[in-house]
Amino acid sequence: MRSVRDWGIGDITSMRGWLDVVNAAGLTILNILPVNEIQPGGNCPYTALSGFAVDPVYLDPEAAEELSEAPEALAFLASEDFKSRLARLRASKNIPYDEIRGLKYEALWKIYAAFRLNHVMRGTAEGRAFGDFCAKNAYWLDDYALFRRLKDNSRWISWTHWAPELAGRRPDALERVRNENALEIDFFKYLQWLVQRQWDQARRRASELGISLYGDLPFMVNREAADVWARQAEFDISVSIGAPPDPLTPEGQNWGMPACRWEEAEKNGFEWWRLKLKRAEELYAIYRIDHMVGFFRTWIVPQDKNLKPHFDIEGEANQKGRGRRFIKALTAASSMLAIGEDLGLIPPYVRKVMAETGVPGYKVLRWEKYWEKKGKDYIDTAAYPPVSLATTSTHDTEPLAVWWDCAGPAERKLFWKMVSGDKFPSGADKPPAFSKALDAILEKLINSGSRLVILPFPDLFGLKDRINIHNTLGPHNWSFRPDTPLEEFRARHGAVLKKLSRWIGEGKA
Repeated sequence: MRSVRDWGIGDITSMRGWLDVVNAAGLTILNILPVNEIQPGGNCPYTALSGFAVDPVYLDPEAAEELSEAPEALAFLASEDFKSRLARLRASKNIPYDEIRGLKYEALWKIYAAFRLNHVMRGTAEGRAFGDFCAKNAYWLDDYALFRRLKDNSRWISWTHWAPELAGRRPDALERVRNENALEIDFFKYLQWLVQRQWDQARRRASELGISLYGDLPFMVNREAADVWARQAEFDISVSIGAPPDPLTPEGQNWGMPACRWEEAEKNGFEWWRLKLKRAEELYAIYRIDHMVGFFRTWIVPQDKNLKPHFDIEGEANQKGRGRRFIKALTAASSMLAIGEDLGLIPPYVRKVMAETGVPGYKVLRWEKYWEKKGKDYIDTAAYPPVSLATTSTHDTEPLAVWWDCAGPAERKLFWKMVSGDKFPSGADKPPAFSKALDAILEKLINSGSRLVILPFPDLFGLKDRINIHNTLGPHNWSFRPDTPLEEFRARHGAVLKKLSRWIGEGKA
């Protein structure tokens, strides 16, 4: 969510401003991809360092209330060195996550040092508020902040290679680290406090506008995550998880993330996930359950190439039972609306259990067809069930414009038949060009039977830019930024926003 004043990546302050754009379009949900902290050298938020911590890369240092009391930070932000580095980051073709995070850390450390001196050590109301935040979030924040300091101290080698007393979490060894590194450990806690305060401001604005924030909770974390180190009995780092072979990836997928030891997780009633929801409630009103099928059965990829990949649990009854127990535990643990990502090769019983438990699934326009019928016609969006979320694409698929180009004449004709009600341009037996078809496609989606509709930004404007190319790594992923910044968006694209608002209003009538 780009703005003129950001540091090369959209930040929480920018998000607050984009809410006004969302409101101008008559939309009432802002869908946000995962914001969990990413490891150095990475850019994929689905392999995070924590299932709880928000990446400080999304902080706005200049919006920190303590900045005015931090002369060293103010001097740094006024320096020519800072300005030249900032200009380079803003001009970067891709998003240089590490460089942006590094520059923000320099400023934020100076702000934190002043805050500690002015408030923590003096016991002011602000200092006590920080202490209250730390106490309230100790269930995840203590392990996370300690882990982050240990990672820095060890120059980011795997925690499995730390000294045995640290890798094994011997209490006296951890207490010694806490005592010797209190300043730095509290810095990571301070960053999360600052995240929460800036997010609270954005969420208040969302509430004023009647907009719900829709967050994304990844299925798993990185094997180098604080959660894995803190809950070693619940994760198996000797194997990886992934996805079984399908027509797009006949060799299957290896995501390089640890597996959940489900029997251990069930002993405490899926506590890790329930606590993640407790944290997510501070950020969102709606949440997406990533890789829903994985809770029923998880694809395991052994490190030993002589062993075959396999599902971690066999038998439909066993898979169905585990998935049902998991969904019930989540829906009972939070008042947030849960939405299950049920895309790909999904056994029929998964969607049956989702329906039984009242969890909506996804309806992606291009994939909703009568597959069992000879003509394989597209399902009219009006026939989508109310308890579902309809969309044109996902962050992992090619945008609608690219799909349209690649679909072929026959498939486009079949698709347009559903969109238009079998109406083709005068004198033609083929659909119009995509630029002329897009409005009808979007309006058709908005008028679907689904109670929830998400319009991905690239599809809204017919762009061909991808957010992520599934099963690939590199700077080309997770670097999408709109050409028009927040400050100019409504002036430049007001007609599109007005058109959306009209369609939505007509659909409600």
